[in-house]
Amino acid sequence: MAGYKAEDEYEYLFKLVLIGDSGVGKSNLLSRFARNEFNLESKSTIGVEFATKSLSIDGKVIKAQIWDTAGQERS
Repeated sequence: MAGYKAEDEYEYLFKLVLIGDSGVGKSNLLSRFARNEFNLESKSTIGVEFATKSLSIDGKVIKAQIWDTAGQERS
């Protein structure tokens, strides 16, 4: 992934919010994409977690801001 510009320089910015029921794997999906990690024993998210990742696709720098929400059941 050579040729990246400074972290704040990008052509496109995508903002994504992961939503879903508690325990379905939203946090692990974020962790795998942003840090290439996967943890079978991860704890439930409290509130919101946030990660960014920049990719170079067809010579354009694309930055993804990904928000991981806590899955909350309604009563």
